Amino acid sequence: MTTDWEALYQAGETQWDKGAPAPALVEFLAQAPLQGRVLVPGCGRGHDVRAIAAAGADDVIGLDLAPSAFAGVETFPNTHFVVGDLFALPSEYHGAFDAVYEHTCYCAIPRERRDDYVQAVAGALKPGGLLLGIFYLNPRDDPDPSLGPPFNATLDELDTRFAEHFTLLRSETPTVAFPGREGREVLRLLQRRGDSHRHGL
Repeated sequence: MTTDWEALYQAGETQWDKGAPAPALVEFLAQAPLQGRVLVPGCGRGHDVRAIAAAGADDVIGLDLAPSAFAGVETFPNTHFVVGDLFALPSEYHGAFDAVYEHTCYCAIPRERRDDYVQAVAGALKPGGLLLGIFYLNPRDDPDPSLGPPFNATLDELDTRFAEHFTLLRSETPTVAFPGREGREVLRLLQRRGDSHRHGL
C-alpha cells in the first residue's frame, strides 16, 4: 500500500499532527540535547525539528515527501526543510549526520520496507552517530496492515532489525506522551557501530 502524503496534507487530513513537538522528545532534550547536524525524516510540519534546533543542535534538516507539509512553517537560522525521500537520499547526505531523530516515520513504513529504513538511517549517520527514536508500538488495537499506516511494531522487531548496524544504549517507556499514546511508545537511543564516541551522552 502506498500512501499519498501530499494529498493528505492538501486535504487537511493530518490527524497525526498534534501541533507541538513530541512530549518525550522535549523531556529528553532537557536532559541531553542532540548535537551537531541532525536529520529528521518524515518531519511533517517540523515541530520536532524546531525543538531540536532550539535545544542547541547546529543544523537540523527536516525531510518529508510532501511539499505541502512545509507550507507556512516557521524556520530558525539552524533549520532547513527539504522535500525528499529517505530511501533516495542525495549523496551529500551519506555519512553526514551526527544524529537522526525518528518519530512516526518508522510506523508509516510497511514491514517489507523497514530493513530499507534501517539501511537508510545507518547510511545517513557518521560512524558513532546517534539514532533517537520514539517508536509507536501499537498505534491501533487492530493491527490489520490493510488499514494502512500507522503500522505497529514490537520490541523484538526493533531489536532484530537494528542489531546489524546499531548498539542499543537506552530503551524505556516515555513518562510523557500525547493523549491516547500513553504506554504505546518506546524511546530508544541507539548508536551506529564503527566508533566508540558517545557524543557526550
